[in-house]
Amino acid sequence: MGPFPGYLILEPISQTQGATLYRAQEERNNQTVLIKSLDTSQLSSTEMTLLGKEWGRIRNNPIPGLLEIQGLIELQGITALILEDFPGVPLKTLIPEQGVPVASFLEWAVSLSEILERIHQNHFILGDINPFTILLDPETNRIRVPPPGLGPKTGNLTGLEGNPRTLAYISPEQTGRIDSPVDYRTDFYSLGITFYEMLTGQVPFPSEDILELLHAHIAQKAAPPEELNSQIPQSLSDIIMKLLSKGPADRYQNTTGLVADMKECIRQFQTLGRIDPFKLDLYDPSRPFILPQILVGRDLENMKIQKALDRVGHGVVEVFMVSGEPGIGKSALVNELNQPLVEKGGYFISGKYDPFKKELPYSAVIQAFQGLVRQLLAESEERIRTWKERLLWALGPNGKIIIEVIPEMEFIIGQQADIPELGPEEHLNRFTFVFKNFVRLFASWEHPLVVFLDDLKWAHPARLNRRKQGV
Repeated sequence: MGPFPGYLILEPISQTQGATLYRAQEERNNQTVLIKSLDTSQLSSTEMTLLGKEWGRIRNNPIPGLLEIQGLIELQGITALILEDFPGVPLKTLIPEQGVPVASFLEWAVSLSEILERIHQNHFILGDINPFTILLDPETNRIRVPPPGLGPKTGNLTGLEGNPRTLAYISPEQTGRIDSPVDYRTDFYSLGITFYEMLTGQVPFPSEDILELLHAHIAQKAAPPEELNSQIPQSLSDIIMKLLSKGPADRYQNTTGLVADMKECIRQFQTLGRIDPFKLDLYDPSRPFILPQILVGRDLENMKIQKALDRVGHGVVEVFMVSGEPGIGKSALVNELNQPLVEKGGYFISGKYDPFKKELPYSAVIQAFQGLVRQLLAESEERIRTWKERLLWALGPNGKIIIEVIPEMEFIIGQQADIPELGPEEHLNRFTFVFKNFVRLFASWEHPLVVFLDDLKWAHPARLNRRKQGV
């Protein structure tokens, strides 16, 4: 019996982070279907309810270009969508090393743009656009994509599992390391990466290193496609570069404008045999009103924080206090450090004090470093080995102390020997000593470390006093 009751798996078609697409046969009638299996073990009951409603909307009102939903299987931690069969293969398998011809690209790209337009018009975000998830029938050139889930999430590297194949197509805002919301415009960036690969045969940032990929998405400008292949028309190159803008506000703001530009390209190519340069994004009559993610009136404070970061990069230790009434943008101000810190190869971690956990020593600090360990687990195997060596050296026989508060550490340093039992005060002193060595390991000129502790007012007063004493 296969993993899905009532269905016989015929072949896996594609696999991306958190989802696998299979072709299967229904045992009762031998009908072939596609099954999209999703890992939903980390979703809350509220998220599962919302997901079910979204899929219900799609099933009741099919969107042309999306694979139709025929049913649903729910297993423990796994949800599987039963989809219509489609004789397509992942687009990735049809992209040659030198890229596809312009004629084929135009036909496929216009079709993809129109599908995305219909998805956005129905108020969905795909959030997972890449050549592995796009199915194309090479005989008819028809394209289909699987139905979306809850949409893209921000900044959860453990959710991305550090998969370079997946990370190669995410938008800068999906990294969680810039202060920008993840909305429908993330699809434009991922579509731009896909178009880039279709035309050139490679992604703009071909790296297997997780941190290099994240840095490239945030800070590096891709080489224009026309520079990689002189046969690529400038207008197509310009469209792709607009899609690849780092800031969402600089991309297309509506699929209508993208579709219009792609259709102008195919019109010129079919009638003139070439594509002449033209001004992009002229036809976009329904731009949504979106508030820009910018800090207003905080230039002085932002400058002070940036200067503190510069000093930290030269080996100085800084403590920066940000105070004020709720809702005035304190967190947004601090989050402005995220992007320049990534550019320096550093780490930004954060923890929040909880009034119901006041008796838990260093709760926000531990929460912050739990996030850091998850970032480390998303790095390459070589970097994880390096961190293991450094951590074992710094912690000595006390590794178990850190594992007790950050269980994920065991995935890096392995199982550790038990430690002797001590009295409450001695135990706290030992924990403080070991944790200080642990923290020092991550703060250096190579990779500056910023720890953001929110709602400090809820920290236990005795713990604050110990910190003032340098403990």
